Amino acid sequence: MKTPRLYTLLVLLLMVGGVTMQAQTFSSVCETGQSLRYTVTSQNPPEVELVQCEDRFGGVTIPDSVIFNGTNYAVVSIGMSAFALEGTLFNGPLSIPNTVRNIGIDAFSDCRFTGPLVIPNSVETIGFRAFMNCDRFTSLTLSESLTFIEALTFLQCYGFRGDLKIPESVRYVTPEAFENCRFDGTLYLSPQMDYIDGGFENCYMFKAVDIPEGVSNILHSAFDFLQYATELTLPSTITFIGDDAFCRLFFLEQMTVKAIDPPYLEEGAFLNTNRDIPVYIPMGTIEAYRSAPYWSEFTNFIEVDFDGVDEQEDNVEMEVYPNPTRNLVQVVLPNEAEATEMELINMSGQVVATKTFSGKGGWMEMGDLPKGMYMLRIRNAEVCLTRKVLRE
Repeated sequence: MKTPRLYTLLVLLLMVGGVTMQAQTFSSVCETGQSLRYTVTSQNPPEVELVQCEDRFGGVTIPDSVIFNGTNYAVVSIGMSAFALEGTLFNGPLSIPNTVRNIGIDAFSDCRFTGPLVIPNSVETIGFRAFMNCDRFTSLTLSESLTFIEALTFLQCYGFRGDLKIPESVRYVTPEAFENCRFDGTLYLSPQMDYIDGGFENCYMFKAVDIPEGVSNILHSAFDFLQYATELTLPSTITFIGDDAFCRLFFLEQMTVKAIDPPYLEEGAFLNTNRDIPVYIPMGTIEAYRSAPYWSEFTNFIEVDFDGVDEQEDNVEMEVYPNPTRNLVQVVLPNEAEATEMELINMSGQVVATKTFSGKGGWMEMGDLPKGMYMLRIRNAEVCLTRKVLRE
């Protein structure tokens, strides 16, 4: 006779403690007209997971909260395959609220949403294949709360264009995470990515990559897609570059390597790269680079004083004109200097003309130098800058 009483008491305790034997689910219509189904995941605080979009048409605005039985629940998660089934029927923008912390496996795979994809900064995790084959999005902004980007997350998102910025919070991008995407601007990497092991396979439309200080290892085939890059800068923290890491730099015109000790190269690290391009290296390191395995194949090392000078030339308002020019090149600096040295360097890395001026401006004649592209290097106590100059 005691057993029913014990059972009744257990049920009452579970109810008082807010624990239910079965998760509560309900549906609510969002502002874009779709019926979205939710599961209650927490009563304190009141939170729900969006588990299914029951009507698949047009664009979707996911609400930041929904009301059920008089309680306002925050939408904190988008569940596995919530929008994936028959996702091709979607045609319009997708808006994800800044209350969402997690996006589940296959949540939006094969959907056809259009316009920019913005992952709000509240999102901490994105599941495997979450946006795979979402090929109508036009650009991507990632959450600055991510620490990891899972494999195949953005596989074959062909519509992406412009730049891709990996947030500073990200420590690792899994191989194939962005495979076959079509970004056509600059790839900006996170300084937290100590080593880079793919993730951008066959993203062949990138024009440049920004590798920040902090990255030390670039592994096999990590950037074999950079076939349109004309310049490459490797930070002072680089120590290792693997086989085929930069194997398709067909149009590379110059490279800057800020590491004092030549990074270890595997044999095919720079396969198909022109070995006669200028390679800018720190002062006093030329003999080390000339004798280092596979670096020794490059023929035009140019030493540059990187310490204590501004190498971010896009942040310095220096004028070089006319450019292109037939003979005379004039330079105007933002600040006066007692002595500024001008050096004209041909594409073989040879200094072919020099001149020194004081004040804010100076000029140089190109004389009988042949037509073609040159590098103009400007150095004084404050700056060390280079500009391309074309002689017609």
